[in-house]
Formats: sequence, structure tokens, C-alpha cells
Amino acid sequence: MSADREFDQQGAVVLRMLIYPIQFESDPCNGIDRVVAQVFAKHWRIPLCDVIAAIDAGLASDAKLAELLPQSHSEVVIRRFLSALRKRLEAETERG
Repeated sequence: MSADREFDQQGAVVLRMLIYPIQFESDPCNGIDRVVAQVFAKHWRIPLCDVIAAIDAGLASDAKLAELLPQSHSEVVIRRFLSALRKRLEAETERG
């Protein structure tokens, strides 16, 4: 998936995988460490560049990201979580 690609089914699958672990958090940003650990786990088969591209495409889209999974967080909260997660993933890659 390239960064300029539109938000599609593949991107939706990736975002569901990122949202799933935080769906019951009172503040999803509290679950970022857990999600980052998942993204960097050996069993995770999605390249980091594809994860970041899916986040970028989702955030740039008009899609209702809060509706990707049944959960109670608002669209604003899910988008804030994904933005914070993206920044964290970027920082992790810069650290090497």
C-alpha cells in the first residue's frame, strides 16, 4: 500500500487490527504501548510502511473510522488515537 493510495478494504483491515486492542479502553491513547508492541511483534505480518500508509489514508478519508469495529468511542477519539499512534510509530522507526 502506498502513502498516496485511497483508503480501501486493505486499509480498513489494518485499522481494525489497530483499533481492536483499544476498543474497551476508557481513553484509547492509554493503549498505544500495547498496540505498538503488537505492530512490532514477530507474528505481525504487515510491514510498518503499510501500517503507516493505512493510518494516513484513513485519516485523510471521509470514512467513519469509529464504525470499523463495534465500539463506543467517537470518531474524534478514534482519529486522535490513530494520529497519536502514527506519531509513535514514526518515532519508533527513527530510533531504529
